[in-house]
Amino acid sequence: MDSSVNIENHKEQIVNALARSGHKHTFDDVVKAVANDDAQYWPANNSAAITQVAKKSDGTVGLNVWLYGGNLKDFYLLVNAAKKHVKDLGGDFIMTFDHRKGWNRLLKKLGFVEHGKTLIWRL
Repeated sequence: MDSSVNIENHKEQIVNALARSGHKHTFDDVVKAVANDDAQYWPANNSAAITQVAKKSDGTVGLNVWLYGGNLKDFYLLVNAAKKHVKDLGGDFIMTFDHRKGWNRLLKKLGFVEHGKTLIWRL
């Protein structure tokens, strides 16, 4: 996560991720969410991820991966950084839901487990 990098640098990747995701949000919605600390922007070379802090009813904290766009080579670096961030938050999970089916295989290789329509990684 790096707030010093301008989110406009990854506008193309974020817009493409929004288009593929089926979300009705716009790039401006994402920018506002990041500016208001409702979401986190994770820049990489040719990629970007957008996450949100998730709090479960049992009080556990983690990250929800909202969007990812760009080069898959960067994806592994971002996942490792997100895992460290979750630990720093005192959290114990990263999750994504309503994702495209192609993500299942990739995320399972990284230790994510399928729970219905949700993929979740736990410490």
